[in-house]
Amino acid sequence: MKKPKHSNQAKKPVQSVKKVEIIQKPFSWRSFSIKILILLVAVSGVTIFTDIKGYFTADDSNNHVRKKWEFFYNYTETKDVDVIILGNSHIITGIDPYILSIATSSTCFILGNSGTGIIDAWFQLGEALKRTNPKIVVLETYCINNGTKAEVNDIPYFQSFDALKDKRYKINCMPQLFQSDSWVEAWSSSIRNHSFLLTDRKRIIYNINNPTEAPSNQLDLGRFSRFQFGLQDSTLAKYDSIGSPVKGEEYQISAFTKKYLQKIMEMCDERNIPVLFLTVPMYYKHVSNYDVWKTTLNEELQKYPEAKWLDLQMPYDTIFYTPAMFENTYDSNQHLSNTGMAVTAYKLASFIFQNYPNLLPDRSNEPAWIDDFKTTDFFVHNQDMAQGMTGYTSIVKNKQVGDYHIREMVLQENKEKNRLILKITPHENIADTLSIDCYVTMEGEKFVAEIPVSKAPEIFNPKHKVYLADIIKEVESIEIINISKGDF
Repeated sequence: MKKPKHSNQAKKPVQSVKKVEIIQKPFSWRSFSIKILILLVAVSGVTIFTDIKGYFTADDSNNHVRKKWEFFYNYTETKDVDVIILGNSHIITGIDPYILSIATSSTCFILGNSGTGIIDAWFQLGEALKRTNPKIVVLETYCINNGTKAEVNDIPYFQSFDALKDKRYKINCMPQLFQSDSWVEAWSSSIRNHSFLLTDRKRIIYNINNPTEAPSNQLDLGRFSRFQFGLQDSTLAKYDSIGSPVKGEEYQISAFTKKYLQKIMEMCDERNIPVLFLTVPMYYKHVSNYDVWKTTLNEELQKYPEAKWLDLQMPYDTIFYTPAMFENTYDSNQHLSNTGMAVTAYKLASFIFQNYPNLLPDRSNEPAWIDDFKTTDFFVHNQDMAQGMTGYTSIVKNKQVGDYHIREMVLQENKEKNRLILKITPHENIADTLSIDCYVTMEGEKFVAEIPVSKAPEIFNPKHKVYLADIIKEVESIEIINISKGDF
């Protein structure tokens, strides 16, 4: 038998297990807060940087709101604006502020934005009145509607908010302009358009490679010319076959709109600035039962009896507001063509002269004003020819010829034929066509000639009548003998 192993054999020593004591640090709100603060500072810094650089700005090439506010800020550093015009797309495409300015010898500026309501007009007016002291405020009535506070992603309101510079003013207005869930987006295009990281990286790359341009010094009075052509026959046919796309009986005014209309009126009343309500027309077949619309609107406007209302929708001027004056659309929101904008400008100029005589300053002799406007279209048709204007020759100025007082007659040089521009002080029953008897010099020879001139239908300055005639380029000089009513 094998002998059992004796227990007295040496035992292996047992190694002791070293206990590791885990010390759990207590939670520190201070440390946590510092980390959160560092993270917020980093995120805020990146956001502020990208906002300043404009990396997340949407396509800004056609942002007329930003461009005109940039010019407005620069312009009002040294000059006043005499007429401030407010509204939405119906006003920025409804009136030509250049024509209105040269027709009234003042400076007229449109501060409006497409797709906005009365609160945007109130917001922009408040900022403008810190910069200038207008003699009159014009409010287009299409923004007096059933509107409410701006909704999420309401781009036009963000555009207006971005364009204005006074941060304290914007902070005060922000709760009234936007719902609370849009407050942060209103201040930051990076937060507003952060989805570009996934959906439109090309826009970010473009913005990085194309920094925002410096403000232009070119005169920008807020006009938004868009429609070169008027209503076409195919569109006109829809009015007879389908009917009017806009129903006047559906027009309503919200309590929200009434509140901010009152704020505008109070703001102007405090500064003794008269308010003129303007209704830019749509084509007369575009709106049915406009009399119901007008009654509803009139009930609200009558609360401000000191204000006047120029309603160009009713009574409707069938002579001037032809189909060519309107955007070629059957959609409910119809605007004026570029030609129609000029017609409205002249009508407003005449209304201001008739209802607010001597209200606007006459800047026609101010060199700075002349320099601003002398290169605009139709300047010489509305104002005396300025020194340094190339392509124009003044023939007669401030002269009485028979029954006619000539303010000025100018020869405009053109490529094929020259144009005679005759401006006559209006009097009762002045004819649409006149005959000018004159001495004409051609190729060194002087002889008597008759030049027929016709009133320009698209130019109706409130202070004079404009007559035009095209003459051959060989005419070297003209000396007026007599003016009579034309028989041609």
